[in-house]
Amino acid sequence: MAMASSGLESRLSSLSATHKQTTPLIHRLQNFSSTPGAGDDARVELGAEIHLRLKEMEEEMELLRVEIEQLEATSFAAGGRKRGENGGGGGGGGDSDAAERDRMVAVMGTLEEDLRSARAQFRKAQLQAKRNAEIAKRKERQLLFAGAGEGDGSKRKGLEKLTQDDLVVNASDDVTAALRRTHHLMQSELSRSQFAQETLEQSTAALSSLSESYSSLDTLLASSRSLVGSLLRSQKSDTWYLETAFYILIGTIIWLLFRRIFYGPLWWLIWLPVKVMYSGVFSALGLLEGSGLSSLSSSPGGGALQNNHGPGATIQSSLTQTASGVEGLKTDVPVINVDGESENRDGDDEGVLEQIEKIVGDEENKGTNVDDISPEERLRQEEIPRNSKKRMWEEDAHVTQKKDEL
Repeated sequence: MAMASSGLESRLSSLSATHKQTTPLIHRLQNFSSTPGAGDDARVELGAEIHLRLKEMEEEMELLRVEIEQLEATSFAAGGRKRGENGGGGGGGGDSDAAERDRMVAVMGTLEEDLRSARAQFRKAQLQAKRNAEIAKRKERQLLFAGAGEGDGSKRKGLEKLTQDDLVVNASDDVTAALRRTHHLMQSELSRSQFAQETLEQSTAALSSLSESYSSLDTLLASSRSLVGSLLRSQKSDTWYLETAFYILIGTIIWLLFRRIFYGPLWWLIWLPVKVMYSGVFSALGLLEGSGLSSLSSSPGGGALQNNHGPGATIQSSLTQTASGVEGLKTDVPVINVDGESENRDGDDEGVLEQIEKIVGDEENKGTNVDDISPEERLRQEEIPRNSKKRMWEEDAHVTQKKDEL
């Protein structure tokens, strides 16, 4: 708190010193008297300096006002805390700070009043200096007019005393002076025209260089356009190549994942059970077909099959066809060896075929006994109308013999 107060006090003292230095300048501006023939530069410079100092003082005054307000708020809050801690009792330190703060506020108010009065005095000084400058200009014009009048009078008096030759000489001198002035004017105009011509030449050169720059810029733009077009085309082709390569890479990765990771489990869990079931179903169908044929060949009604070559040949041919059909069915059915089931199934199939061949051999050896059929059965068979469209399989004896040998 003490350091802040000392800083504010030093700034207030410097502000007061600046005001004391500005006051004599304001009085000087108010009493400023310009000499005839001199300009207003000195008066304007003095007024600008005073205005700058007053502006700096106002800014510094505004900053000091804000800092003093902050100091008041801080000191008020600190005093409230101290009073709360001391149980409502006051202290000597707080009174001294308040007195110092009140003194700075009073000095601040005095400086504000001085600044306002200085601003008003500065306005009055500016007006007075302007009036003094106008009075000085008026006196200067009066002096000029008075000198011109006296000169004309003296010239007229001198002309009255001059002779005719003197008048001619004076007129020739005046003409010479006028011609000289005209010559000087012509020289100045000629120099101006030369300068204008040089400027025009420089402008022409600048325009020509600018046109060359524009032409080079047009060429650059055309080449840039062609380059951008080629870049776009190459970008499209490169994009297509990259997309194709990316898709190929993705396909390869998917194939590798499938082949390395998913192929084994899928083969064991899906394809192999389906294949086993498929093979088992068709094997079962083949076995059922073979068992049905064996039961048919062993039934009593099997001896009714006849052929032109004899009953044994008919039964042998039909059973041979059935056996060949079963063998073909067996070879076509896909079989998978699972825990020895296929070996057992092959053994069963071979047993069925051996039984069929045994039955065929027995039928050939003993032939068909037609007399064993009862009269009722014979009458029933004779009453059944024969199928005219029925065709019997006829097989040559040598083919049957060849099959038997095989």
